[in-house]
Amino acid sequence: MPRCAESIGDRTPKRRRRAKKETRRKWTRVSKMFGPSKSHQDQTRIVRRLRRKITEEGEGSPTPAENKNKGLLQQDATKEPPSSVDVSTGDLRKRNLKKEDEDIEEPQFRNRRKNTRKKTKKTKEMDSQRAEFQEKYTELHLLGKGGYGSVFAGHREVDKLPVAIKHIPTEKVDRKHNDENGREMALEVAIMLKLKNLTGSSSGQLATVSLLDWYELEEELLIVMERPTPSQDLNDYLDENGGCLNEEDAKVILKQLVEAAIQLQDANIFHRDIKLENVLIERSSEGLQAYLIDFGLSLFDHGRKFTIFQGTHALQSPEYRTQKKYFAGPTTVWQLGVVLFEILHDTNFDTNKFLKKKLKISKRLPKNCHDILTRCLKTHPEERPTLEELLNHAWFS
Repeated sequence: MPRCAESIGDRTPKRRRRAKKETRRKWTRVSKMFGPSKSHQDQTRIVRRLRRKITEEGEGSPTPAENKNKGLLQQDATKEPPSSVDVSTGDLRKRNLKKEDEDIEEPQFRNRRKNTRKKTKKTKEMDSQRAEFQEKYTELHLLGKGGYGSVFAGHREVDKLPVAIKHIPTEKVDRKHNDENGREMALEVAIMLKLKNLTGSSSGQLATVSLLDWYELEEELLIVMERPTPSQDLNDYLDENGGCLNEEDAKVILKQLVEAAIQLQDANIFHRDIKLENVLIERSSEGLQAYLIDFGLSLFDHGRKFTIFQGTHALQSPEYRTQKKYFAGPTTVWQLGVVLFEILHDTNFDTNKFLKKKLKISKRLPKNCHDILTRCLKTHPEERPTLEELLNHAWFS
């Protein structure tokens, strides 16, 4: 006999036996609660027995109290016998019956009622948050779209401050974090909150966009961030400048990214996906300012080994390809080397092609520039410099 047929045959009798047992238990509870009923003749017999007992025990002239009791008994004997349940006892039994009904009720129905109440309260809170967002911000055109959500331009109503509004579907928010107060929130929000707290406490400017607000709605998470203007991601910026930049601009951008990476490292934050599309370039009279953006794949790092890759597959570090493991520091240095390679070469980087020598670092680069790029893109992670050593490289002098 096939295995599935055996399983079906075994389950059906068990379900029937369980149903019979539950029905029997319900009836037992009701029967026990009410107890055996007393007939009209039984109650009349009890009253007569009590009256006969008083008559047999009494001797001599009865006292006024005895006459009173005897009169009460005679009066009771002429009345209709009381019902099997008096008023006070009936009230009590009604309360007990209600309690028994609640006990008999299936647990899933009780839980469903509780969940409905909770859901209603949560839905009201979400509606309130959406109303607050719509009152506080105006959303404009689409800036970009990816696998984890969409980003729109917008501004804050009170002062017209330019903002970026990230929409993440609820089903994509699968990583949660509990803060020190036990409050649960999306991990991306928790990381950006920590970065916001670093502003002003760290040396130098924090090269990441600041979190302004976030709203947890039923169908999506909204993250509102500052939006430097005019700005564009580094990939678009390279396209507008012929596919690559001169050495001086490359040096300015990479130094800012290394400083930002050190600040993240000090805060135990691992970005995991540093690439051209996740670097924002702001142009101003003071020069170029680079910002790290999109912390959707980021997490808190405490020096542990990672065995699950998340990021851009074409830019994977060699150690993950060969050993299926990687660490935050060496991987971040590798990713910064990839960014520098694409800034200086009019071509897209690919780890597999680089390891097979189909992509090579240009020998026409200045010596120090060639050296720092070669060190960042070492195949073995232990041969790469640390972020601090990278910042102290002669190329930045």
